[in-house]
Parts: sequence; structure tokens; C-alpha cells
Amino acid sequence: MAWLTMPGLTAAPHAGTRFVFHVSSAAGGWLNWLKDRLYAPLTAELQKRGFPTMLVHSPVTDSDTPNEDRASAVVKALENVTDQVVLVGISNEGNFLPLVAAARPIRRLVYVNAVLPRPGKAFIEVCQTEEVAVPGSYLDKLLKASQGVTDDFLKLIHDPDATQAQRKAMQERIDASRSAHTMVGFYEVCPLKTLPNVENVYVSGSADDQIRPQWEQSAARRVLGVEPVVISGAGHANIYRKYAAPLADACVKGL
Repeated sequence: MAWLTMPGLTAAPHAGTRFVFHVSSAAGGWLNWLKDRLYAPLTAELQKRGFPTMLVHSPVTDSDTPNEDRASAVVKALENVTDQVVLVGISNEGNFLPLVAAARPIRRLVYVNAVLPRPGKAFIEVCQTEEVAVPGSYLDKLLKASQGVTDDFLKLIHDPDATQAQRKAMQERIDASRSAHTMVGFYEVCPLKTLPNVENVYVSGSADDQIRPQWEQSAARRVLGVEPVVISGAGHANIYRKYAAPLADACVKGL
């Protein structure tokens, strides 16, 4: 799929609005069921407010391009959907949200405690110049453990003479590194030239223990040009469950 921004392409007015989430699927059906349950509090709150929801499943564990793959799965799942679509993503899912909006009409993107991709860059590169991770957090430890891989990766992607064999070897090294591989989509260069022209909402948990809330809120203003919604007390992972009601309010405001 070619990731081309389509400025001016908008969803049909006065249509119903559906909230869509991507769920990284696994081999075991029971594990998928468990993952789906994590979304239940938020989807229930959205449905209370009159908005239907949809979960899109696809695997990412064995993919070298998890951002493009997740975006493609969502685009395919929405082929016959005529409702306006609000696409919601948390954490590393922020990397693929604009890819969907560049490929089909999207009413709104909602980033929740999420990374924000930069066209032409891998997010791991952003992490070298901006203080993204909470010091001492799991994400911080992954970044530090992967620094050698990251340094060589950045040299390679900026080398105009790098060969396909070298790029393949680098990808194999990333896959072999537990820390680098765990950061899903961080080593994938965003294929867009510009971010799509779409309505954006950014929601930041004030107690996010992985991605610095200060970074989230600053990046929302700098990259998306929006004022972030801050949910007091919400952490990185529990925002979908414990703070489902205020999160749903932020998601639907203005629709």
C-alpha cells in the first residue's frame, strides 16, 4: 500500500460515527479474548454515549513493519464501513494512526499516552533527541539496553550507500535483540512526507509511568498543534480501564 497523504479527503457528513481500535492478536484464542477484555471498560463507556465500537485484530510479533502492517489491517477491515471513523491508539500504536488517515477518510485520530511519529524518521530517532521516557521506567530501560543497536541503525539509515544486504542484517539484529524488538515499531521509518490533514485529539495521563507526561503534552502542541487533554491520576496502561469514563468524554467531545 502506498502511504500518501490525501488532503481534503473527508468522511461523509451527518453519518454515524464508529470508534475503532487495533488489537495485536496472538496464536491462542483465549489470549485474544483476554486482550479484548482490556478494551471493554472504554468501549462500554463509548457505547453508553451512543457510539458503536469495533476491534480490529492482526499480529505484529513476527513483522519487520508492524506500523504499516497494523495500518493495512485497519484499512482493510474498514473497506465496507460507511460510518465516520474515529481511530484510537495507545502507546506505540501512535506510530500507525496517521498511516490509516493517509490511506482513507478518518473523522478523528485519538492518541492516548502515545508516541507521535515524524515523517521520514523512525521513532527511535526521536528518542535520541527528546526526553520521551520516564527515567527508570521499563521503556527507559529498553532504550538504554538497545543503545548499541540504535546507534548502528541510525548510522545505517542515514547512509545513502547502505546496501540491501546491510539493511537486512540490521533488521535481523533488531529482531534478535529482546529490548529493541520489544519496542514495537520504533525502528520503522515513517513513510509519510507529511502528517495527514485530519482532526487530532491527544489525551495524556498525568501519572503516565512510561512516557513522560511533559513530553506527551509538549509534543501534542508541537507536532499536532492541539492542546492536550490531561486526565489527572491516569497512568500509562490503566487509562483504558480505571479512567475509561473521562477518556471516553475526551474521545467524543465535539462529535
